[in-house]
Amino acid sequence: MLSRRGFTLIELVVVLALISLVMMLVIPRLPSTESEDLKNSARTLAATLRYMQDRAATNRTTYYLNFEPGTDTLRISEAAADGSEKEPEDPLLQKRPIEKGIQVADVVVPRLGKVTDGQFRLDIGMGGLRDFIIIHLRAANDSFWTVMAFPAGGKVKVYQGYQEEPL
Repeated sequence: MLSRRGFTLIELVVVLALISLVMMLVIPRLPSTESEDLKNSARTLAATLRYMQDRAATNRTTYYLNFEPGTDTLRISEAAADGSEKEPEDPLLQKRPIEKGIQVADVVVPRLGKVTDGQFRLDIGMGGLRDFIIIHLRAANDSFWTVMAFPAGGKVKVYQGYQEEPL
């Protein structure tokens, strides 16, 4: 009688399942690149802006996005009853929306122009944003992503590169 050599289909499926499981555990722990951090930061900032607008409308409160253009300093705060700023109660808003090392290069507000240094506070009230806002994020390798927030309807868009006008 001839003996057959090889693997059964079940053995191959088990091996592929084990390899897939190991990859699912290992890949998220791999270090990310600057360009990936920049893209993730832009998307997270856009999602945070949309979320802040929704929360401000439903909770009837005001949120502030405080940052210093030219640095990676960015902080979210909430209006307290006495008019001062406090840390937001929402745990999602307590997280940093941009990765360490990603800078806010500048902020463009039509009524103020381009803000490239100092401190800037973006107010998000019950009616959402008051102005059209463009936020440029920069990585250390001088690549850019642009976040544009529109006052009507809470619409926020993300673009790769340095965009100065909506597409």
